[in-house]
Amino acid sequence: MGRFTVQHVKGGYKFGLRAGNGQNVASSRVFFTLDDCLAAIEWVRKNADAPVAEGLHAPDEPLAASAAQYRIYRCGGGGLGFCLLDEQGETVLLSEGYTAKRSCRMGIASIGRNAPGAPVAVNL
Repeated sequence: MGRFTVQHVKGGYKFGLRAGNGQNVASSRVFFTLDDCLAAIEWVRKNADAPVAEGLHAPDEPLAASAAQYRIYRCGGGGLGFCLLDEQGETVLLSEGYTAKRSCRMGIASIGRNAPGAPVAVNL
């Protein structure tokens, strides 16, 4: 089973999701308060099975739908990454870099498997 880890960073709080094998799957943006960060974890748990937008998109490209979705995008240096966007098109979760779209999809699937039941460790 995976786990969420929350940490205090400059400007607020952020969380990461690690898979059962300890590998980092994705990290959040910075939230101003601990309560907002914990609420975002609950949101990720509920939306871990969101659909994946087809094609490659810029991470800041406007969201066409009004529902949570994953977006796969091209990173600097030619790699790929994915993000999980909320209903307003705001990034909640970002992946590390991948070399192939298939690997991004495997990372997204890992969130679907690990996030719903993952415990939360707060490291302040």
